[in-house]
Amino acid sequence: MRPTENAVIRPIKPADIDTIVDLNQDALEGVGPLDYESAALLVKQSDQALVLDVDGDIAGFVITLPTGATYDSSRYDWFEQRLADYVYLDRIVVADTHRRRGVASRLYDAVETDVPVALEVYETNDASLEFHRRRGYRKVGELQHAGKRNLMLLKAC
Repeated sequence: MRPTENAVIRPIKPADIDTIVDLNQDALEGVGPLDYESAALLVKQSDQALVLDVDGDIAGFVITLPTGATYDSSRYDWFEQRLADYVYLDRIVVADTHRRRGVASRLYDAVETDVPVALEVYETNDASLEFHRRRGYRKVGELQHAGKRNLMLLKAC
């Protein structure tokens, strides 16, 4: 089942931050934690901060950062040291109630443009690794962080 035709990709609004935090905290197997303040700062620093809104319900969100951002992340820093022109996909989260409906694909379509996209996936997240493989991402390195091995992925444009 795909999102309804009423699904709209739009920028994250300040009123969305609580929902973004809740969705993020329900997905900690694949993303790092966020609280209201860190989520609001991340959106402010972002290159793109988008939600897929389905009839007023946030089905998922994506946040990317530009090169040269002041962002305290070993994963972001890993790419900053190796790439000159890219966008860093910091996180994408799909609500449990909207999984397997094309939400992630729609959000990726919105951020995969004319600049390479860099991101990391925990090596234990097989579903995410397969999703990214199908979208053309390739492994360009590994980084150990907080007891987890991160596979560093890149999709050239």
